[in-house]
Amino acid sequence: MRKIFLYFIVFVVWDLTVESVQPYFPPQITFIKEEPVDHYLFAIDEINQRAYRWQRVDSDDQLYSYAMQNFPYTTPDSPESKNYVQLDVYEPVYCVYTAMWKYGSGMHDSFPEHWYYNGSSFKIGNYMQFSSKMIHAINSSKNEDHWYSEEKCSLETGDVYPCEEIFFKKNTDIPLRYIFVEGHGYFATRVIENYKIISIGKPSDKLFSKIPKNWMNNCTDLNLGLDFLLPSSPIIKLNESVTVKIRLTSPPHRINENDTMTLQWQVDKTSSECQDCLKWESKQFYFNIDNFHHYQTMIVTRVKDGSETTIRPIMNGGGYDKVRSDVYRLLFR
Repeated sequence: MRKIFLYFIVFVVWDLTVESVQPYFPPQITFIKEEPVDHYLFAIDEINQRAYRWQRVDSDDQLYSYAMQNFPYTTPDSPESKNYVQLDVYEPVYCVYTAMWKYGSGMHDSFPEHWYYNGSSFKIGNYMQFSSKMIHAINSSKNEDHWYSEEKCSLETGDVYPCEEIFFKKNTDIPLRYIFVEGHGYFATRVIENYKIISIGKPSDKLFSKIPKNWMNNCTDLNLGLDFLLPSSPIIKLNESVTVKIRLTSPPHRINENDTMTLQWQVDKTSSECQDCLKWESKQFYFNIDNFHHYQTMIVTRVKDGSETTIRPIMNGGGYDKVRSDVYRLLFR
């Protein structure tokens, strides 16, 4: 009787252990994700905290994306040297990057969304994250292991499926395909992603060898930008003024021992109906690593009756030269 009881306990523990194991990718893997339209090459290295993604954008352009904890060729003592960095290189056109820290949250486009968390934190983890517990199907085929989610989803046809399913090569952690329900209600459809495994284990260093050595100087830092406290209304009456407060979203880069960014404003002639209706003070603003997060004040005054006036920033120094000015234009009526 005691033996039967012990066998029962062992069976229960084994069963719970099997049920608690969830289907994940190997921590180091290189694979191609095949979607109905696009193909993507991924290399994920959880152990060394680096990841790679490639896709063909069109017949001429290719996108290389990199994410790392210790990114190469960074400027010493810069935010990029101390935090995770994501770099997107659009060959042969341009490149952009972002450091994931309290003044920047990443691009959220090339890598799994669950790697980004708490708004400004990032860590390279498993490629997969499921929305609910996955159950190992008892009737899996002899060549595949089939897992399906507890959560069920309905299609517009009324058919009900597991929200997520994943298939592995039998008795391995080699993924074969992933099926999930995308959308809701009338727009819900089942999507199939197939995986072609290139290698299991540490990804080839050759995949990371195309990182430009001068990326910090030549690529645009997407963390850099302007932040405003704007008046409640863009309307300024004659001889009246409004206050605009301005600060930077991220500290300027230190370039040749200089971390000063200067900001000026000028009338955008292409989108202003009146080009001499406004004046503003101060004429020039100075930001650096120490004061970038403090608001500075600009007083805008209407000196002539007229219609709309748009002013745009002129940014120089600290890497802000590459920031798009058109997205920070200010309109007054």
